[in-house]
Amino acid sequence: MKNRKIVLFGAAALILFILVASRGDQSFAQYIRSFGDTKISNKEVLPDHEIKELVYFYEHVMNKSKKEATQTAMDTLLKDKAIQQEAKKLQLSVLDEEVQKTINFQIENAKKIDSPELTSLLKALGLTIEEYYQDYAYEKIRGKLIENKLFHEVTKDVQDPEEKGKLWEKEKQKLVKQFMTVNYVEIEQLKKRYEY
Repeated sequence: MKNRKIVLFGAAALILFILVASRGDQSFAQYIRSFGDTKISNKEVLPDHEIKELVYFYEHVMNKSKKEATQTAMDTLLKDKAIQQEAKKLQLSVLDEEVQKTINFQIENAKKIDSPELTSLLKALGLTIEEYYQDYAYEKIRGKLIENKLFHEVTKDVQDPEEKGKLWEKEKQKLVKQFMTVNYVEIEQLKKRYEY
């Protein structure tokens, strides 16, 4: 049994060596990373907690059916993920201070405006408005700020606001299509799991 494990390990090492040697110009780390850059795992495509939170919102706050809520949530999250992935490639990021400043601004405004949707959501989640923004919405706000930076990067050479909007929409559609194509199998598995 021990000899069999050694032989199997040796065979695996030999195959790995041949693969690395055949790549020539790429280091082993680059070769392995090339797989990581093409597809992402089910968990990375859309984390379960994000799907469940958004489905809950669409179902209980926006009064959509379970099926409609799931479809809307997943479509929204997949589009967001495609944009976030592109921003990451371009090394765009935001500081925690920027996120906190936005949160403080949104809390102030939310307290001034009577929003039945937000009130209903807070009640359903059992959260104060501060807890909601700090615990629930923090990463979503970070994502939107990063998306704004990507928007500015994509449209920086265009002056006309209408043209900026058209260019951004075209770019978003391209990014989403690429993301959906590259991660097709994982996304289909996710849709089946959520009966979407």
